[in-house]
Amino acid sequence: MANANEEYINNNEEYLDNLVKRFRGFKSPNDTQKLIVLLGEKDNRNDEDNRKLSILLKAEKKADQLVKARANARKLIDAEKSKASKAEVRRKIIWMSAIEKMASEDDKSAHMLQQLRVKAFHEGYVSDRDKDAVKTDVGL
Repeated sequence: MANANEEYINNNEEYLDNLVKRFRGFKSPNDTQKLIVLLGEKDNRNDEDNRKLSILLKAEKKADQLVKARANARKLIDAEKSKASKAEVRRKIIWMSAIEKMASEDDKSAHMLQQLRVKAFHEGYVSDRDKDAVKTDVGL
C-alpha cells in the first residue's frame, strides 16, 4: 500500500520528470536540484527517499508559483506605468497643439511661444541629441 508521500509523487510524476530534465540541463545546479535529480532518477526509492522527494517537489512547486506571481505583478506594474506614460504624452500633445493653434491665430501668442522656444533651446531644456530636430523652430 502506497503512503502519502509516494502517492503525491505518483500524482506529480510528470512534474518530477520535467524537473529532472530541466535540472540535468543546468550547468551548475544547486544542492536541492542535484538531490531532486538523484532521487527522481532512482529506481527503487524507499519511504525516506519518497518523503524527501515529496518535500522537495512541494517546495519547487511553491517556487514556481512565486516566479509566476512575480512575473504577473511585474506585468501589472509595467501596464500601469505604460498607461500613465501614455496619458502624460497625450496631455502634452493636447496642450502643445492648443498652444500652437492659439499662436497661429494671435500674433502676441506667437511671439510669446517663439520666446519660450528660444529660451528652452538655449538654456538647456532641449537635450543636445534633440536640438537638430527643433533648431529650425528657433531660427537656426
